[in-house]
Amino acid sequence: MKNIFAHQLGRLRTEQQLSQSDIANQLFVSRQAVSKWENGDTEPSLDNLIALAEIFNVSLDGLVAGINDPNTLLLTATHLKKSFSKPVLKDINLTVSNYERIALLGSNGAGKSTLIKILIGLLKPDNGRVKYHFNLHQDLNIMPQDDVLIPDLTVLEQAKLAALINRVYNPRHIDNLLTKFNLKEQANQFVQKLSGGQKRRLSLLISTLRPAKLLILDEPTVGMDLTSIDFFWKLLSQRSGSTIVVTHDFNQIDKYFSRVWLLKDGMITHDISVNKIHSHHQTIAQWYRLNNKEA
Repeated sequence: MKNIFAHQLGRLRTEQQLSQSDIANQLFVSRQAVSKWENGDTEPSLDNLIALAEIFNVSLDGLVAGINDPNTLLLTATHLKKSFSKPVLKDINLTVSNYERIALLGSNGAGKSTLIKILIGLLKPDNGRVKYHFNLHQDLNIMPQDDVLIPDLTVLEQAKLAALINRVYNPRHIDNLLTKFNLKEQANQFVQKLSGGQKRRLSLLISTLRPAKLLILDEPTVGMDLTSIDFFWKLLSQRSGSTIVVTHDFNQIDKYFSRVWLLKDGMITHDISVNKIHSHHQTIAQWYRLNNKEA
């Protein structure tokens, strides 16, 4: 257990941008104790292991053993193919586990939105399959690329309707969310009168009304102003569960993601950890430009 746990501790701490002192302060132990755990010199007590699992928002088995067993695997996609007038997805194979933060990158027209539609069950592949290890209807939240909002509803009515559909309606909760998403002043304003950034914040609010094991967002920061973008990344960093984000916005993403998929030529040509990218002294943007060049 010792070597696996030491590796897991270092990996999770780095991914979540926590220092050894941050961990020590939360556990009321010395920084030296955390350093010894990470070096494999000593092992924490069971109570501290449980506390560490809670801090990193992972299972105890995942922390200690470092494996993705069937209880932590969320979905698998094998040999996905999809064509329209020409092949778009040629052979897609991927897995998503609990607590992963994945950036799906690729050029315009690479098939990112098509892949997302297949993963969430809106589009059938011509070949291959997607297997879910969670309840697709209860544990999946989605923020599509285009705002799916009703223009003739007020902001409050739109939020209330979405909450009722998801069976999570609570007037106080809705009021708190409108405040949190800086939409309280627009509560009684018709959706059609909102700015582009306000509509994106409302779409984000709706996509996070309920807790979910997997949140998928397709170009979520398009149309947002810089303040909204800062709010968006801060909000995502606070949620548990796994997240897949399709994005062309490289602002702040090095701080958030743990893993990157590059969709190119109809396939996931690269599936790489952000730690590995950073170990080569590259940002995700630099890595992307280098690996997404036309042949």
